[in-house]
Amino acid sequence: MRPYARFIQFFVFFGALLSFAGCGLLSVLAPTDSDKFERVVREHFASRGQPGDGRVSSAERLRAASDSIRVVRAKITLNRLHAIDTTKLSIDARIDWLQFEASIKRTLIDTLLREAERIPGRYVTVGNLYWQMLGDRTLQGRDWDEILNTLNDVPAVVELGKRQLHKPPPLWVRLTINTIRRNEEFLSRKYPERVSAIAPDSLKHLLLSSGETARTALSGFRHFLHDSLKAGEESSWAVGSSYYNWLLKEVHFLPYDAEGMIAEGRRMHEETKQALAVLAKQVDESRAVPELLEAMKSRHPAGGTIAEAYRRESDRARALLVSKKLMTIPEPETLLFVPTPPALRETYAWAGYGGIQMREEVPVGRFFVTDVVPEMSDAEVREKLRAQNYGWITVIALHEGYPGHHLQSLYTRRQRSVVRSRLGSTYYGEGWALFAEAWMAREGFYKNADDSLAWLQMRLWRTARVIVDPSLHIGRMTYEQAVQFMVDEVGLEPSAAEAEVNRYTTWPTQAPSYIIGWLELEKLRREVKAKLGDRYEERDFVETILRMGSLPLQLLERAVMYHYESHLADGRK
Repeated sequence: MRPYARFIQFFVFFGALLSFAGCGLLSVLAPTDSDKFERVVREHFASRGQPGDGRVSSAERLRAASDSIRVVRAKITLNRLHAIDTTKLSIDARIDWLQFEASIKRTLIDTLLREAERIPGRYVTVGNLYWQMLGDRTLQGRDWDEILNTLNDVPAVVELGKRQLHKPPPLWVRLTINTIRRNEEFLSRKYPERVSAIAPDSLKHLLLSSGETARTALSGFRHFLHDSLKAGEESSWAVGSSYYNWLLKEVHFLPYDAEGMIAEGRRMHEETKQALAVLAKQVDESRAVPELLEAMKSRHPAGGTIAEAYRRESDRARALLVSKKLMTIPEPETLLFVPTPPALRETYAWAGYGGIQMREEVPVGRFFVTDVVPEMSDAEVREKLRAQNYGWITVIALHEGYPGHHLQSLYTRRQRSVVRSRLGSTYYGEGWALFAEAWMAREGFYKNADDSLAWLQMRLWRTARVIVDPSLHIGRMTYEQAVQFMVDEVGLEPSAAEAEVNRYTTWPTQAPSYIIGWLELEKLRREVKAKLGDRYEERDFVETILRMGSLPLQLLERAVMYHYESHLADGRK
């Protein structure tokens, strides 16, 4: 038989085999639903250019047209996502699918907020300069490039803001004007001082001229906001009950609506007030709670030394975790204490966690501290120092650092799931930080009456948030009523109360996440203890929570319980 005849016979035989196999072979070669999901996720995040990655400038990212492009991409992604059969995904992948879907849906519904038109603060993009220039680390060549890019973007960004802003809430305009003033002050004084002291000689002239150009552009934007821009209605920051309730259900996976959240907040608020009264009697039967809290406020560090006070307490918390082997701290890592950027001073009355940036392959956490500043009056300085008392510093240090947000962020960096490494739930993150406060109380971290009083007063502050945040956004409270509530019910200084309420106007549903998240994590802890009995280990539980990633709490419970049920099943085999 000739060779070509053998080839024809083989081709006919192979064709018959394919016909016999039918779609079976094709199904083997076709991508699975898991493959499809991984591809959708990978392509979605690859298409999202991030500022500072060398691909997208701040001005390009902030254009209203860019928002429209993101919406189109989100619609395409959502259609592809809904074409996946989730019954064929693993438990972990199904949880990722639900969190990812919620994020995409939020991208679409957030178009109702018209952020490009309504948020003047988004056009002030120099906030990172603070931690870059005032931190205690050595700046490298890449750092100076980032600083120059940030400064050089400013003129184009503020011109974009002038074109795009339309009737923003007056409160947000006032906050942005204050932020710009502080940035101008920084670029006029501290920035040139630091450049002269630490910048390479070859870059000093360029850095100084770029800083002055940015300062001039910001000054022009401030005058535009104050003199030319027509603002909207005073309370136009309120999102309304429909949007608020949608977030609670569809994004946070919670069983509450706004009214239910307010009711739960009032219940927890009264319960916490009673606990605080009991503690006050144990501390000093002759003095009521307000007297003890006033005395606590009088014990505080001096101005200019507040960051060092936070550092000491943070170091003490980390040492306790290590000495008692309470949990594993991923290494290498470091935590820097830096001044709160101007954009956050209006909403961060005490301190805050600024996330992680990689430097020389080491995760560097940024702990923002709000100290006194030169432009404060004597009365404002006294008020700030009373707010930054030692009791509050102790609790906030562990909340923001170890074992709170910084430690949680270190675990997130080790997350293998792309979805969980890129997305997060504020109810998980803030719930974990409050869980850490209670956990450290059980481990004996609070060393005196001020620490314990501050811990309970801060819990009262968080329960007040559960009441105030939804009340503001659905029209149950005015701005002024909310500020007064925080002063009267929690004992905050007026400036701190204003900073709190300012923050609530910009971030609906975030403020209740502390108490609600903590309650759900404590409930999950009880459920796991009941299931495991004498096999329960606290260290394993907290590390399991952190390894699961920043999930909405309903999804976290599903992941954690599946994890322990699988381990129990393996143990019975």
